[in-house]
Amino acid sequence: MSQGAWRVLVADDDPTVALLSQAALAGGDFVPTIVDNGRDALAEFRRQPFDIVLLDVEMPGLDGFEVGAAIRASHGAGFPVVLVTGRSDPAFIAQAQALSADYIAKPVNWPSLAGLLRTMLGPSPP
Repeated sequence: MSQGAWRVLVADDDPTVALLSQAALAGGDFVPTIVDNGRDALAEFRRQPFDIVLLDVEMPGLDGFEVGAAIRASHGAGFPVVLVTGRSDPAFIAQAQALSADYIAKPVNWPSLAGLLRTMLGPSPP
């Protein structure tokens, strides 16, 4: 992992969301890696270490739940997985809870994203 910065994997198939994620997290305490589908998210997660993963729920290939479940299977329930979605229906919430994942509702409040991640990860990067 990068010294003094949290490594964040962001998987979202919407190019605008990917660009905004990059802008919100680049520099400072975060080093974001952006991918546009679930298969690439898993490949990237296996290739290098990350401190937290942000997953769009609805992506081509593997969805956010499938990627999150694979990460949980390899790294345990304590690894921070955050689902990013426009959904708030009871079925989605039950699925997120079953995965022990946090979630962020779309539209994302980009200026507050870094602060939210700091709250989840702790006061200072590794």
